[in-house]
Amino acid sequence: MEKELCKRIADGDEAAFASLFNRYYPLLRPFILKFTRSADKTEEMLQETFMRVWLNRDQLPEVENLRAWIFTIASRQCLQAIRTELNHRRKLARLQTREETRQEANTPFEFTQLAEISRLVSQAVNNMPPQRQRIYRMSREQGLKPAAIAEALSLSVTTVKNALVTALKDIRNHLGAAGHTISLVYFLVMFF
Repeated sequence: MEKELCKRIADGDEAAFASLFNRYYPLLRPFILKFTRSADKTEEMLQETFMRVWLNRDQLPEVENLRAWIFTIASRQCLQAIRTELNHRRKLARLQTREETRQEANTPFEFTQLAEISRLVSQAVNNMPPQRQRIYRMSREQGLKPAAIAEALSLSVTTVKNALVTALKDIRNHLGAAGHTISLVYFLVMFF
């Protein structure tokens, strides 16, 4: 029965897909709700899950355990949403830290100093070779870990870590050449 349903869906049969949707929607909803704890986000994840099923329908005839396959897709969607939310929270925390630090800089000189350092950091990043720059931006701006960057760029994790270390040295050297001696710890707190 399920094999025939999978074959029909793989052939683009929307009625068969509707049948699959009606069968698995009530099973997936409480499962996803445990992750999201939000009715709206749960509906979003359900939509994403079934969209992925439809987009990958050509795989359905080879699927041995349809329930496990669909739940795996739903789990991955939930984990991706959680990662996105965590990255968003990290970025907000960094922005808040930066804002608090900037608010502590009360004198015009301190404001100017921070603006100059920010400009020099941007300049140093823009002067990096393209791959190092891409790795650095994925790490700092997108909040990705070295393993995720390595996977996205088809590189080894060691290569990514080395590129990040080199990028930080480049920035520190650029700041030093401009007359700014700044500790790495201070630098990381202020700008990341």
